[in-house]
Amino acid sequence: MNNEELVGQLKSQSTWRLFFLTIITLGIYSAHYIYRQTKIMNHSLNGGHKISEDLVKFIFVFSYVTAIITIPYLFAPEGHSIETLYDLLDLIWGILIVIWAFKARNRMNMLLSAVKGQPHWFHGLWTFLFTNLYFNFKINKLNEMKKSKE
Repeated sequence: MNNEELVGQLKSQSTWRLFFLTIITLGIYSAHYIYRQTKIMNHSLNGGHKISEDLVKFIFVFSYVTAIITIPYLFAPEGHSIETLYDLLDLIWGILIVIWAFKARNRMNMLLSAVKGQPHWFHGLWTFLFTNLYFNFKINKLNEMKKSKE
């Protein structure tokens, strides 16, 4: 698959839609988005460069468990032990999302042969700050650039 086909396959939705669905589902939608994007990228990568399926599984587990624990967390009295558990799970989930975002960023820069400063370069700071939202935004921008050339 060439780069334009890959970028076309990775396009799935607007970044605002991803943001709102992630909020509404307490992060679970992000796990499904990450699974989809990883599957598509891994199809274009050889063995050593594939994003670990175990990483994606951990993201799934932590997103569902964190979402489930959110309900009792919201109603627990201040200082309850569930606060500590929720905070720990949420931190781990956040770290896993950042790890995935940087792995996806690095794979895309490699697949696109992107050089820093080029329009198709995935920037590290934005990746860190906005993780999968930035990834989605960048994919959408690359698709817009492709369409404007046609």
